[in-house]
Amino acid sequence: MGWLNWILGIKEETKNMTKGKAPKSKTGTAALLKAKVPNKAELTKLSKVKLEKKGREHGIELDRRLVKSKLVNQLHAHLKKGK
Repeated sequence: MGWLNWILGIKEETKNMTKGKAPKSKTGTAALLKAKVPNKAELTKLSKVKLEKKGREHGIELDRRLVKSKLVNQLHAHLKKGK
């Protein structure tokens, strides 16, 4: 019945889903746990607003009234400590 699947355009992934099996994901919780801490140069490329949002995602509130370099230092120290 491979020829029928070919004509109908059914792929192997779709057939696996109909059997109750979900296709395996290549990104798992192990990949999320090993998320790397961005270095200061990468953080410096972000705007102050994006730095504030990234800080909130990681549980730190940054004051945008401060100089950008201080925001980068605070966020980098918090991310490094949390690792």
